[in-house]
Amino acid sequence: MQLDDGRIICAQDYLLPIQDPRKIIISGDNDNPSLLTQVAKTANVLVHEATYTQDIAIKVGPGPQHSYAKLVAQFANEIGLDNLVLTHFSPRYQNAINSSPSIFDIENEARTVYSRNLFLANDFDRYTLNKQGVLTKSTG
Repeated sequence: MQLDDGRIICAQDYLLPIQDPRKIIISGDNDNPSLLTQVAKTANVLVHEATYTQDIAIKVGPGPQHSYAKLVAQFANEIGLDNLVLTHFSPRYQNAINSSPSIFDIENEARTVYSRNLFLANDFDRYTLNKQGVLTKSTG
């Protein structure tokens, strides 16, 4: 475009680059995370239930249709997901290091197969997903 004074300007010199939208997938009771592959492979964050650890899931059996930490974490790792939030834990997992089973068992199991950004959600937690797609837990 040419201005009245003869200068030529180009829109690309003044526009911000187009930013890809951020995408968050939230999944409830789901014993087969691979059902989410198509939508989750382009997501920045997956919030998914991890009701059990693998050993408890085997004892409980397939009836409740809940997943376990390792299963969800393996799925997230396989699709290259950068941010994983696990939630919907069985009340049998206490929030104490000295008790067993413990919520730390869920976290430890997930971390055996997933080394990216992992969170275990608590009621009223708040998170921020920045423009670069990095999830952080908000404080305060």
